[in-house]
Amino acid sequence: MPYHRAEHLNHQDVRINELTIHSFEMGVYLAEADYGGRKAFLVDNENKPQRFSSVEQVKQALDRCTIYQAYLVHQSAYDEMCGGPEKVDNTLKVPLFVAMNY
Repeated sequence: MPYHRAEHLNHQDVRINELTIHSFEMGVYLAEADYGGRKAFLVDNENKPQRFSSVEQVKQALDRCTIYQAYLVHQSAYDEMCGGPEKVDNTLKVPLFVAMNY
């Protein structure tokens, strides 16, 4: 499984094409970066997905590199209600502003 580490990406000469921050229940956020033609999640020192507690925490972890596009993605569980219609894609993808470092 490909992966990235925040400390390897957080340098002025690094250009991330797209950063996707996945929002989960209980205030858990996972970050996925498209860098060097490889899209992968950020992992911790134990190669487990690095958990963040806010979007701002992700931004701070990557505050030195350049991010061209960033999105917050959330999938709602409301379609799992009893008697509801067939499953539909309920993904919400919101563009985020991330300060560019030139």
